Amino acid sequence: MPAIGSVLFAAALAASADALTFDEALGLAERAPSVEAARAATSAQRDLASRISSQTSNPLLTVEPGYRISSSPTSTTRFEGTATLSQSWNLAGLASRRREAARGEGDQLDAEARATALARRLSAAQAWVDLWAAQAALADARQEAELAADLAARTGRAAEQALLTRADAADAVTYRAEARLLALSVEGETTDLGFRLARETARPPAALATAGELPSPTLPPPGEWAGLVARAGALPEVAARRLTARAESARAAEARAARGTALTLGAAVQRDNLGEYVVFGQVGVSLPLFDRGEREAAPFAAAAARAQGEAEEAGRAAAAELARAFHEVEHTGEVLHELEQGFLPASAEAARLREVTFRAGDATVLEVLVSRRSAAAARARLNRARAAHAWAQVKVWLELAEVARAEGRAS
Repeated sequence: MPAIGSVLFAAALAASADALTFDEALGLAERAPSVEAARAATSAQRDLASRISSQTSNPLLTVEPGYRISSSPTSTTRFEGTATLSQSWNLAGLASRRREAARGEGDQLDAEARATALARRLSAAQAWVDLWAAQAALADARQEAELAADLAARTGRAAEQALLTRADAADAVTYRAEARLLALSVEGETTDLGFRLARETARPPAALATAGELPSPTLPPPGEWAGLVARAGALPEVAARRLTARAESARAAEARAARGTALTLGAAVQRDNLGEYVVFGQVGVSLPLFDRGEREAAPFAAAAARAQGEAEEAGRAAAAELARAFHEVEHTGEVLHELEQGFLPASAEAARLREVTFRAGDATVLEVLVSRRSAAAARARLNRARAAHAWAQVKVWLELAEVARAEGRAS
């Protein structure tokens, strides 16, 4: 009885769960807080970077007030002072280096934002497909549990009338228990995946459900796959690492330029003890003879070298993963075809014939149960295979869409 209560509770939970279509799940993933925050970071950085001044230093105003004190009766006691206004200009290209570094940082943040969005779309898509497969498996498991209960009841009545043995009735009861346990197990999986989909789509913490059919995106023909694998370097994660290396190199150049030659021009006004004013001009040059910014540039240069290696490795990994994804599309398609055309029809027909022969008294309960297990396993594998093939297609579709978008932005 507790098992039946759990079944009813899970059924009520599933019936009350919010349902999302595949497109709705992707749309919600695009608006997840982490994705929005990454885009906001890019926008904030570029807004301030666009206002970087061409002047690398601010004017300096220096005031030196004084008071003359004299013991001579003929001297006049009065205020004196000097005011100086100066401005420095970096002659090592610091202004352009700063803007270049800021652009590099903005490009890096933009690529990271696109990588975050793609990762979130992929996670939401996989969660949706997995939940769809679990829901389909749950429907099959519940149906099989009902059929197993009917078979156990019929077998029990037949055993009471001595038409079947008690061992046959016990086998049928055992199968009924197995079917119920399977339904409970799949219900738990469905609930877990429902919470996972809620997390990936940034919904409130409640188990969700899927609505609609599996996605079936159109992919390029296999003859174009090799060329597409070679373009995997345009994926945002790879681009982000490559742009990180470029941004670090720009920061190193900026640090060196900050210690480069600088020209300072100024003007000073002095009020002397006679109450008269004297105007002076100032010219100064800072020469990078000793400190050339090595200390400041060193960590940026090291980070650039490391990021460059990571970018190359990420590019190779992305190409390998995309090639594997194409193979997965092909492989899951073959498995699905074999299940649809071979295993499922054969197991279903075998189960039907065993049931017919059992009713005619020419088959044992155990033979019927074995054929039913095989047919149930075939249906479960078919749903999982459909989901696996759909996920393989969706993964490639989303990644190729991002590659095309990145190449369109670069052109």
